Amino acid sequence: MMETEEAVRRFVRGEQEAFNQIVRRWERKIYNLAWRMVGNREDAQDIVQETFLSVFRSIQGLRDPGSFAPWLYQIALNHCRARRRSQDANVSLDNPGGDPSGAEGPGYAGIPAEERGDALETIDILQKALAGLSEDHRSAIVLKEYVGLSLEELAKVMDCPLSTAKSRLYHGLKDVQRHLKRLGIK
Repeated sequence: MMETEEAVRRFVRGEQEAFNQIVRRWERKIYNLAWRMVGNREDAQDIVQETFLSVFRSIQGLRDPGSFAPWLYQIALNHCRARRRSQDANVSLDNPGGDPSGAEGPGYAGIPAEERGDALETIDILQKALAGLSEDHRSAIVLKEYVGLSLEELAKVMDCPLSTAKSRLYHGLKDVQRHLKRLGIK
């Protein structure tokens, strides 16, 4: 993270190349977050662009370069939420707009071809289960289980007390479990 902090400081001082370093370091992570949140490759790519445009415009207001990661995830989550709100009328639980057949979504790299069908089916089922969750529950699961944030980092990104972050994660996982049980998956 020190690399990111230093790149933020350099960009704030006017070094344009430092911003490119920030983007290169974080764009895949933001894409994975966005894809898990919206379930659509094209929308995830748009969210990445929107996120870094927002970062570019407002990074001067970031007081502590050490808090860049939670700040970045908050911006990305806000863009994901806005995108989902604008699409909620068009998204069904049967087809959340994912791209489970291609290698574009997170989690496909390294899956041997002979196992890819089963793995893609599992990923598709999990993506559908996530699509049916509330924003808060989906955000908590994606940030904790897929992005890998600690509970403390999760609370910071979601701008809530630690107990609330834990509750959102717990209830979200319970909802996913109920969805999987309905499908006959244990």
